Amino acid sequence: MDTFAKVELTQDLVESSFPLADLNTLLTSLSNYFDVPITLVTVIEGQWQHLIAKHGILVDKTPEQDAFCKRLIKHNKSLLIPDTSLDENYANNPLVTGEPHIRSYLGVPFRIDGKPIGGVCLIDTKPKNYAERDIHLLETISGLITTILELQKNYSLYLEDQELIRFSPIVLIKWKYNNGLHIRTVSPNIERVIGIDTFNLCSGEIHFEDLLTESSVEKFHFNLQNHLAGLEASEILLEMELDSKQIWIRMITVAHFNHEGRMTSIQAFITENTAQKYTEDKLNETNRQMRLLLEASELGTWDWNIPADINKVNKKWCDMLGIEFEYVETSVNYFRQLIHPTDRSHVETNLAQHLQGLTDAYTTSYRMKHADGHWVWIETYGKVVERDNSGRALRLAGTHRDITDRMEAQLQERKQKQLLSFISKAQSAYLKTGDLSKSCREILEELIDIADSQFALIGELEHSAGVPRLFIHAISEMQWNDLSSQLVQRYYDNDLYFTDFNNLFGSVILTRETVISNERGKHPASKGTPKGHPRISKFLGLPIKLNGELIGMIGLANKFFDYTEEDAQFLQPLVDSLAGLYYAVKLDKERQEAENKLLELAMTDTLSGLPNRRAFMEKAAEVGEISFPYLIGMVDIDNFKSINDTYGHDAGDKAIKLIAHTIKDALRSDDFTARMGGEEFAFVLLDATYGSSSSLIETIRKSISDLEITLSEEKSIHLTVSIGVKAVLPEMEKMSITGHLNDADKALYEAKHTGKNKVVWFK
Repeated sequence: MDTFAKVELTQDLVESSFPLADLNTLLTSLSNYFDVPITLVTVIEGQWQHLIAKHGILVDKTPEQDAFCKRLIKHNKSLLIPDTSLDENYANNPLVTGEPHIRSYLGVPFRIDGKPIGGVCLIDTKPKNYAERDIHLLETISGLITTILELQKNYSLYLEDQELIRFSPIVLIKWKYNNGLHIRTVSPNIERVIGIDTFNLCSGEIHFEDLLTESSVEKFHFNLQNHLAGLEASEILLEMELDSKQIWIRMITVAHFNHEGRMTSIQAFITENTAQKYTEDKLNETNRQMRLLLEASELGTWDWNIPADINKVNKKWCDMLGIEFEYVETSVNYFRQLIHPTDRSHVETNLAQHLQGLTDAYTTSYRMKHADGHWVWIETYGKVVERDNSGRALRLAGTHRDITDRMEAQLQERKQKQLLSFISKAQSAYLKTGDLSKSCREILEELIDIADSQFALIGELEHSAGVPRLFIHAISEMQWNDLSSQLVQRYYDNDLYFTDFNNLFGSVILTRETVISNERGKHPASKGTPKGHPRISKFLGLPIKLNGELIGMIGLANKFFDYTEEDAQFLQPLVDSLAGLYYAVKLDKERQEAENKLLELAMTDTLSGLPNRRAFMEKAAEVGEISFPYLIGMVDIDNFKSINDTYGHDAGDKAIKLIAHTIKDALRSDDFTARMGGEEFAFVLLDATYGSSSSLIETIRKSISDLEITLSEEKSIHLTVSIGVKAVLPEMEKMSITGHLNDADKALYEAKHTGKNKVVWFK
């Protein structure tokens, strides 16, 4: 807070220009808490101590010379006097010997911006002492009082400003920018000044752009593009079509940027300008009627009288910009406003350097606005031809040349190089990560930039149950309601698909052709956008094909100028590159699926359908690294050779299949089993001990012994198995999985040689 603001606040406190009732209530509570009859907030001004808030006393001010808080202001620290009758500085003070008979006093400075201007005081008519915590509490309350008073002052100023705006002819609008403009606040006088319903505008029922004519929408978006490019302030004239009338408004826009230089909001000041625009139109019409023959010169010339601010130009100069020569304005500010907003800075820098004598000539290239609305590239050459005795430039003359064709050719060449680099980056990103979606998202911002657009999407066509759907690899993030937020989350989860093709981008899928739409609502597939969604005014959809088959698309929206077939042709190399990437990904997926199938076949026992010995050993080796108990077991079919010899190998195969399914069905989903070869099986039970799993293993044994294997209508057989199990505990000495398996095999051997059809645990 500066000195002037402090003085103003002090005077407001003394004059009570805003409510202090709440402060008096606070002092009453203070008096009750500290059990004192008098509490004050004082301010020293001139020869008086003003009691701006008080409890327990009636007077409003006392002489400055008697004020205790003078000492607070002088030393800027708390003052405690337990008994004024014993203090030589205050024993004879009129406020002690007379009303209010101060006997004890505790005061802390009342500060504004760290500098004391008065005090917060506790006064008693009898001696009283205070603890250090009481002083600290009072200091805290003093700071809170300062904050309260400053907030009350600011609120009073805010109410005054609102009242001023209510009767002002200037309308204030503030937009938040997040991949589109969203109105945050509108001054309430907009309905009186312009005739727009405030509620509909703020609620999103209507967009500001919806009230503009088509040509003014173009100007509004162009202004937005300039702000996005870094332009801080701008001024534009817009035409509005309201229900009952057509008006013109003049809008001054100011952009705000974050620390990264990205625009976050736009604030606009709007005035109704219909009468002035009518006058300007009449003048322009008169100018067109009185236009003379154009000069034949190939160069435009100009001659600027700097002190008089008169710039004379020839007819060719005017021809380049479609301006009537006879009525062209001579002020340099007129020429300045024709320069493209993003070019003004370097034009003025080069001009200033030459006027100061820092360069031999004034040379620069920039864009100027033609009368019909398009931009013309101008090459300027000039020199100071007259200076005064002090070296100050008096006259600057030079030439203009239209270099639009050359600059557009250079721009096209630069964009071609940028596109080739861009395509290379996309391919490199995929080769580096193997993630096509991530690669597309990395290049999305560059795609938007190179296509001069605001929004973009890259999608791949898939079919699910014969129904087409577009998988979204990359899309401009646009959150405008709860539903869109859910879509964005699905996008981040790589699960965003579009299945509704009854819209502009869907027309690319349905027609398999390039789609161009430059007039909002005119294309047959244009169905509008969801409520609150950023406006889509222009659209370019590019099909991605491979061998004539549609496999995806690129969508672009809201280019400032119209999309053209040339744009589609320019981006065709990117389209072809993405087609190649999609095909590469498809081949890679097919190869991976084939490898997985081969691996599955290599790891599966074809007879039983269980994993084979190799698969079991790999899985069991992973289990060997865990830190919780598990069981490893071996299962062998008793007398299996006699079954093959007696009933044939078909019976043996049938027995192996049935026992494999019985073991697998008995285990939990986290456990696993395998056929180790011949009539042997193995299993691992995770997070298991003898106590928790012995009954399960016994159940497996019994279930197999109860099986009846039917060989024919007259013949069936019964089988039994022997099982050896080892319990592996974390505290055991480290051993390879082969070692644990050998121990389980030893237990199996014991089961086979001690009667069969039993479970034996390794000890």
